[in-house]
Amino acid sequence: MHPGSLESNPAQRRCAIYTRKSSANHLDLEVNTLQTQREVCSAYVKCQAHKNWVELPQKYDDGGFSGGNLKRPALARLMDDIAAGRVDLVVVYKIDRLSRSLSDFIRLIEALEKYGASFVSVTQTFDTSDTMGRLVLNILLTFAQFERELAGDRARDKKAALMRRGLYVGGTPPFGYILERGGRLATDPERAPLVREMFERFPSVTASELVRDFASRGCRTRRYRTKAGVERGGHPIYLNQLLKVLGNPIYTGHIVHRGDWIQADIEALTTREQWDLVQQVRLDRFPMKRDPVRNLLLGILHDEQGRRMKIHGGTGRAAANRYYKSEYTSWSRDGVTRRVMVAADQTEALAISALQAFLVDRVKLKQAILSLGLYSDQIRQLLRMGHKAAKRVERMDRPHLRALITSLVPRMEVNTTGLTLYVSCAELIRFLGWDGVGFFEKCSAGPTRIADRVHTIKSPAFLICGHPRFALPIDVRPLHRATPKPWLVGMLEEAAELRQFMLSNRDKTIAELAREKRIGASTFARMLRVNYLAPDIQAAIVDGTQPEHLTTWHILKGPMPLDWEQQRRLLGFG
Repeated sequence: MHPGSLESNPAQRRCAIYTRKSSANHLDLEVNTLQTQREVCSAYVKCQAHKNWVELPQKYDDGGFSGGNLKRPALARLMDDIAAGRVDLVVVYKIDRLSRSLSDFIRLIEALEKYGASFVSVTQTFDTSDTMGRLVLNILLTFAQFERELAGDRARDKKAALMRRGLYVGGTPPFGYILERGGRLATDPERAPLVREMFERFPSVTASELVRDFASRGCRTRRYRTKAGVERGGHPIYLNQLLKVLGNPIYTGHIVHRGDWIQADIEALTTREQWDLVQQVRLDRFPMKRDPVRNLLLGILHDEQGRRMKIHGGTGRAAANRYYKSEYTSWSRDGVTRRVMVAADQTEALAISALQAFLVDRVKLKQAILSLGLYSDQIRQLLRMGHKAAKRVERMDRPHLRALITSLVPRMEVNTTGLTLYVSCAELIRFLGWDGVGFFEKCSAGPTRIADRVHTIKSPAFLICGHPRFALPIDVRPLHRATPKPWLVGMLEEAAELRQFMLSNRDKTIAELAREKRIGASTFARMLRVNYLAPDIQAAIVDGTQPEHLTTWHILKGPMPLDWEQQRRLLGFG
């Protein structure tokens, strides 16, 4: 059999060499990075001939693809061959050639284990079959992801430094400027006066009047050709273009980098005072367009197709009627995939209600906490904070509520059956342990980029409407108040007392102990079983968050399995 054949042979380990390069530069050269990686990996495979390693002839080369995601054609072909059982071992030059994202790498490792395959890094030797090898591997991947994010920070800082010198990097130059040789921004002699006119006239005339005036004068955006040879621009100045110009601080001669206004070597087309005045007028006239304080779910809510939901309505005669509506993306313009519309007030109320109900539900809250691997006494402390956290949400004003939702629930999805919240478990732990200082300062800095686990909350409700008048009302679930039932709490206390009594009298039988307590032997034995309820069930009884139907009869007279998960399902906690 040919050594590169894909046919199965138990005596051989079929090795597929995978190579990757982020940049597409120099791929046309006879000797490039991909070729170098392949040669090193091929030599390594030949050195393992005593282990029956055989190199496959198929090439899996991804040139010009980032390691920050899994959208790579060669990697997709490799995974298909692994799933088909045609590859036993994946050989890479370095681990970051396979992936620079910890979450993506974990998914790849799980896929390899599922199909009985494994991987080898030539320059970083690891044995992923034992615990220590996996630990070292995860540590190395964490640093690889840190390096990728650090490179992104350096690129952003470099862009800011170039902008300070008046050099523009990437994208179409702003309206009113042209790009000179060397990447320096200079004023467009034809359109710079239009920008000045926009800032001068906008506070005194309406935006529609400005747009009509520019259209009657034949004013258009600058026409240019892309590197691919595509003609762009040359359009009339529409309302969106006008508002985009008025909201860009670059026309004051500044750039905004991480919240700081930095003076740039760019000719200003308006003053900072005039720009501030225009922003105030613009927000007064278009209060609902990009106001995240009133629109709590703006930028967070998506439909089941993955399209972002934008705000619709809320101005004019129907100022009180707001709706979230799907973006009109190009791929959905097929006449079949319709856009989704939901009533904003009801959806926001439902989201807050679902979040509060989750915080007081000890079972679901514990599942989210355990997903981060916290198995110490910290769980008990965090579960106690659930009710306080829910009340804290209830008392928040709109700005703080928006900051909380953005950090705690980075994504929500709506469909025909209800609302789904994806809760960041790491931010949940931080919010539960929040002592009232410092939480919102970190929220305002934006969502973290660390690999995180999410917990899904599903809240059933009929929210979809094809027309604003047909939006069905929904009933928001009231926050469950903690009302401990004295008879259930008393049962726990009595069960603990009987258990201690039994341990102090080990030489006596159950019947003798029951006679001393003047209760039946069967009741005594059933009371002892109460001590073996799952800890979260006992905590829920003490807090009063147990199911309403739960009584002492269910606990004492019903079956009591030792498996905690079966207990939860039996008593209505699952």
